[in-house]
Amino acid sequence: MSSLETPMNIHTHSASYSHDLSQHYSRKVIGPISTFLASCVLISGMGLMQASAETTLDPRAQTAFNVVRHYAQALATSDPVRVTQSDFVCLLKMVQEQSLVDGRFAPPTDPAYPWCWNRLTTTHARVVSQHDHALDELWPGKGQLVNFADFQRFLIAETGARQLPPSVFVMDHIGSTTGSLGFDLEFLGTAPLPHASFRIHKDDEVVAVPTTLVRTRVVYPDPIQAPVANAPGEKDWAVPYKKPVRPVKAVTVKWVVLSGLAQLGFPTDLAVLNIPLQTEQGTPIPFVIEPGGYSPKSTEWWEPDGLSEVLDAAIIRANALPDRQERITLLNRVLAIHPTHQFAIESLSHELFDSLLTYGQRLHGINVSNPQLAQRLDELYWTVQSQTDRMDLSLGMEMGGKAEPTPADFLYRMIPVMETLRTLQPGDFENRLRLSLAYRWTNDQITAILTPQKLLTEVPADQDQLHARILLELAWSRISKVAWNRHFDDPDIMKGYEEAAQAFSLTTNPIDKFTAAYAQAYSLAFRPNRDNQAMLDLFTQARHWFQQIPGANQQSWEYLLQNDTLKGLVETDPAFQSLLTAT
Repeated sequence: MSSLETPMNIHTHSASYSHDLSQHYSRKVIGPISTFLASCVLISGMGLMQASAETTLDPRAQTAFNVVRHYAQALATSDPVRVTQSDFVCLLKMVQEQSLVDGRFAPPTDPAYPWCWNRLTTTHARVVSQHDHALDELWPGKGQLVNFADFQRFLIAETGARQLPPSVFVMDHIGSTTGSLGFDLEFLGTAPLPHASFRIHKDDEVVAVPTTLVRTRVVYPDPIQAPVANAPGEKDWAVPYKKPVRPVKAVTVKWVVLSGLAQLGFPTDLAVLNIPLQTEQGTPIPFVIEPGGYSPKSTEWWEPDGLSEVLDAAIIRANALPDRQERITLLNRVLAIHPTHQFAIESLSHELFDSLLTYGQRLHGINVSNPQLAQRLDELYWTVQSQTDRMDLSLGMEMGGKAEPTPADFLYRMIPVMETLRTLQPGDFENRLRLSLAYRWTNDQITAILTPQKLLTEVPADQDQLHARILLELAWSRISKVAWNRHFDDPDIMKGYEEAAQAFSLTTNPIDKFTAAYAQAYSLAFRPNRDNQAMLDLFTQARHWFQQIPGANQQSWEYLLQNDTLKGLVETDPAFQSLLTAT
């Protein structure tokens, strides 16, 4: 008995192959139409025979499954020789090219092997993510993530088939990400199919061989590495909108096994039909009514129940990764399984916010040693950008053809994350403050004002420092609204000034004192009758408090006066030159 015929321990959810293969072997050459008609009668009356799990698996059914399992293992371990020697189309090419040696397989150096393997890898590449999805990417990322999409709309040029071939579900990309096969193959059952018919050579008569359908359940045991597909209910429309995806736990895959090949000169008696060939007229080779592949509506999705330890470990791993994109990609994977995992939401929110601020620092180029001051300068940079030249905050990576995520990518990715965290943890005032910043930077003017307003009503009255911070965010949101709309009679400009003054009186923190005085002076630039002396006095006060902050320097102060709103004023009014003099 060959290794393919050796009985093995497998999951037998349903079994039996009660049709006698000997009846097929005794048949002579017939055409595809007569094969189809004869066998359809058998299938309609028989269906897929099943038995209980305790029933002993029929040897012929087990042999058919063994062929499939052997083929799947060869694919998963990137073994072109074993794959070629188990693939019907590859064997047919061997026979046609007369590459056999004394009736045995061609040597491993034969061109049939790379031809066969390249054919498969080219097809498999269609479901491996090659497009950079920026901050929406899922672990393991571009070039490794297997995405089945909706299992349709997949055109194989050689055959015209529009569904994924069975080999896609067990290919090497799935195995290589885990260091093992990456899947378990469970046996579900078999059934006979109409004979497969084909010509060995162009002018030969048509021959037909028995054909068996083998149903398997492919299980992906690792939710962090498993392939993904469109989330339940999502359609893979041709329009390029972003579709939510989820990790796949298991799918049912149909395999087609041809038998009786040895008597036709093949070096083996059984082989798997994975991707048929196609003639110039569009006829598949071999002619079969069932090419195998995904069984519709069989997808099982990974759910968060029972995965708490796995997900927590993934988050810890993500936070330890040195590469920012990889950290975000792995956190996205966790949230694809458990969209409201608080630990993952918090980690991703901090990651995106910090990345946006870091991007801002790259653009303005001002370095200070104090992390708190550095963060405030970065926040002020994006606040000014959002009301002036906001291209960086409007143009996404894919729209702009960028090589890396843009500030807009970070901004629009972090808002739904922060909103989810607000729902999970309404008492996390720091998150809600950052969310008000994000609304301001997206120019969502009303929401940017309402968010800190609501927060003011919830903060305990005795927390003056927190009150001051909230008032500052509210003031800047009002100022940004007027600065963008250029409606200088808008009462929000006065309200913003007053809230900044109130924040100044409440806080003792030099960073907040400086920010409050700076906000008051900045807001005066949008008064109908600008008072330059009042602005100068407030900027002088802001500089006084700025100089009390550890790590502050003259360069960072001058940077605050060089933005698009203030630069012209400072350069044209000699009185403001005193602000640029070091003290």
